Amino acid sequence: MQRDSTNTSGVVFQQLQDVIRIQQQVILSLNEKNKGVVPSDKYERIVSELKEERHQHKKTSERLSQESEKLSFAIGEIQILTQKLEREKETFEKALRSEKTKAGKELAKNNKLNTKCARIKSIILKREDILNEKENQINELHSKLEKQKISLRARLTDLEIQRQQEEYMARVLQRS
Repeated sequence: MQRDSTNTSGVVFQQLQDVIRIQQQVILSLNEKNKGVVPSDKYERIVSELKEERHQHKKTSERLSQESEKLSFAIGEIQILTQKLEREKETFEKALRSEKTKAGKELAKNNKLNTKCARIKSIILKREDILNEKENQINELHSKLEKQKISLRARLTDLEIQRQQEEYMARVLQRS
């Protein structure tokens, strides 16, 4: 009987080991399954966070849509202003070219007038030199004329004296 009991205990022991091994496999299997399982409070918190995230996403999408509209409008305005600026730039450049052309013509005209003025000044200076020379000649002639007048007056005086002396001598001789 002992043998039977040994055999039986061996079989029981073997069956217990099989049961333990199966339980360990079930535990491992449950652990594997529980890895993907989330506690309900954590699940509810995550669901709440997800709802909040969706709500925020919706608000962000709406805001993005509004900002996109504003951006499109601003881009349209920028394009209009850019076109206007380009037209004004072209107008300004055209006016600038026109003014540069006018300035060039005025500068050429001014240079021409300056040249003409310089030429006239040169002629005036030459004529002034000629006039000064003529004035000097006139002054010399006046001086000679004055000297000749003085000389002639002195000669007239001498001639008058001589005439008076001759008359006097003729009278004296006639009386005698």
